[in-house]
Amino acid sequence: MNATCPATPFTVLTPVVPGEEQALRDALGQLSRAGASPFSRVAETHVARWVLVSGAPWRYRGLPRRTRPLRMQYLLFTSTANRPPEQHVEDLRTGLRGDADAAWGHCVGYPGYQESAGFRRYLLHNRLPVHRWFAAYDATVREVGDALDLRRRHTEFAVRTQDVDDLRLQAAFLAEFAEDGT
Repeated sequence: MNATCPATPFTVLTPVVPGEEQALRDALGQLSRAGASPFSRVAETHVARWVLVSGAPWRYRGLPRRTRPLRMQYLLFTSTANRPPEQHVEDLRTGLRGDADAAWGHCVGYPGYQESAGFRRYLLHNRLPVHRWFAAYDATVREVGDALDLRRRHTEFAVRTQDVDDLRLQAAFLAEFAEDGT
């Protein structure tokens, strides 16, 4: 976190246990089909995702040839949150709970979410530095949510009052929005 942007990037790269790749792929698929994102339970998180990185060759014009293929697959986790990394790790542990185990449980050396100190050490040990990062906006998760709610309320108001004369529109607007300062 810094003074100009309340959000902080967080990136972790963990090696997948050889032979567990398909089970991890299946687990990630189940998490994405389960309805609401498990990250919605993680405090102050703008965005988060897991990506399975394989040794498969990427071929497109301009890409330098790799001299060494990856020997194993990796689970890449990236997130943006309104917390310092250490607090975000604890938020991940308590928010994801068993979903953390469903993903990182297929990775080398993962201790499980119930072991608080081990979980923290594991993620911070496998954390990658983020050298370039751009925030989509300069706001907290709560501020973004409040802005989206206000937008929804204004849209509903506009639809509801589109045929109202000027004086009644002003009175309706003040009644709807003046009290809460929006």
